[in-house]
Amino acid sequence: MNPVDFKKKQLQIIVNLLNARKFDDALRKSKPLIKKFPNEYLFYNSAAMSLINLERSDEALTILNKAIIISPNNIYVLNNLGLAHFFLKNYDLSEEHYNRAIKISPNFLNSLINLANLKKTLNLNQEALSVLKQAIKHHNKDFFLHFSIGTVYQSNGDFKNANFHFEECLKLNPHYTEVDGYISLSRKYKDEDDDHLRSLKNKINDDKFSELQKMHIHFALGKAFDDLKNFNHSFDNYKKANDIKNQKINYNFKLDKEILSNVQKYFSSTSDITTLDDISGKKIIFIVGMPRSGTSLIEQIISSHDKVYGAGELTFLTEAIYKEFIVSNKTNSEFKIDNITEQNLKNIQNFYYDEIKKFKISEKYIIDKAPLNFRWLGFISKAFPNSYIIHSNRDPIDTCWSNYKQNFSSSNLGYAYDLDSIATFYNMYQSLMNYWSKNQNIQIHNINYEILANDFDNEIKKLLSFCNLEWNQKCVEFYKNKKEVKTSSLAQVRQPIYKTSIASWKNHSDKLESLIKKIT
Repeated sequence: MNPVDFKKKQLQIIVNLLNARKFDDALRKSKPLIKKFPNEYLFYNSAAMSLINLERSDEALTILNKAIIISPNNIYVLNNLGLAHFFLKNYDLSEEHYNRAIKISPNFLNSLINLANLKKTLNLNQEALSVLKQAIKHHNKDFFLHFSIGTVYQSNGDFKNANFHFEECLKLNPHYTEVDGYISLSRKYKDEDDDHLRSLKNKINDDKFSELQKMHIHFALGKAFDDLKNFNHSFDNYKKANDIKNQKINYNFKLDKEILSNVQKYFSSTSDITTLDDISGKKIIFIVGMPRSGTSLIEQIISSHDKVYGAGELTFLTEAIYKEFIVSNKTNSEFKIDNITEQNLKNIQNFYYDEIKKFKISEKYIIDKAPLNFRWLGFISKAFPNSYIIHSNRDPIDTCWSNYKQNFSSSNLGYAYDLDSIATFYNMYQSLMNYWSKNQNIQIHNINYEILANDFDNEIKKLLSFCNLEWNQKCVEFYKNKKEVKTSSLAQVRQPIYKTSIASWKNHSDKLESLIKKIT
């Protein structure tokens, strides 16, 4: 076999491995080919793509920096350099490489979509939309591009344009059923003749759809039948969806239990942890609680204030604490606290503020509404003493049931796809919050969703007063807030506050007896 045919054959093998998501195999195949063909960028690129997907972007960067010397104007290498820098949170360098690729090839779809995704990550949705509109002029038959545009419109609250692009996506690729889930989030199903509901029913009975594709359909059907008050069909579909997801992720409680027990044990046994000076000049409002407890609503209310920037669910605090206290080995990761030094806290503080700076936020107040930050209130009190902690809570069964109904994008919520696991996690959360509430060094403002819904204006006044913010009428009209919303509450927070979701679990009470016993 001549060298050209050999290279083509090897490249096709690697492409097949990448498409099958066998990234370790693709990497093992690529590395010797780099040595055999040191001037062939394709094998550098395939190795780098494997490493990026294996979450080893620093190693990918080393390989790509060699590839770009070989092929300085190669748009595929530039695009992957952009991706590697993106996952390393080097956002300026990421944008620089995407723009270089686009300058060479203005209609290069990969870099246009990746640049838009970078803009979305930085909460620059209008800039993201501008990039995607440029792309759609030349790639209006690309299903994923329509999906990407739809997600931006949806997070901005423009459901009409979002659904237009979601429907275009499904016309081009009916099997991309993740889109069906997105459509269901902002749609109110009113009768069995709903076009989208008919489509869902047809797909769920079609053997051409995989189990994973049907998982998204089941979540959407659960929502649709819940809207139609067909609660038996609703629960059955939610259960089928959750069973598939639960089997897929194979979640176990080991790491979560280690975190909660270690944090509580350490902060219970010591009182001499240093409290740092807060040097950033910014005031962070941490909104914590169980997911689906009202955190998005509270962020939407407070971020309507002129002095407040709503940054959404930031991962930075968890990343910073993991860097200090996660011990990794070949089989798993262990969370262990032997000591919390002043240097640990400085590292956490510096990492967090360095990441915040990348957003170039002018407002003095910044909301971080990652719900699971309830785990870190001890660290917050020591590393961010000028911050505000708001704890959102809601009827326990409503909270747990709402978790079960969601197909979360976060990998940190693996407990949410089994009712027993949800109950276990909820009880762990409640135990830790009870501990924090007794700690005199941690000031927490508790806000209950049911009370908020029934005494709205007074609860907002208390919220703003706790954060040392003056009254602002915009907070009452939070549903007019144009801030992007990326959570599954994206439709609810675009409406005035309503009470219909209160005690909605009672529609399924006969199916939730085990959950109720474990929670109450």
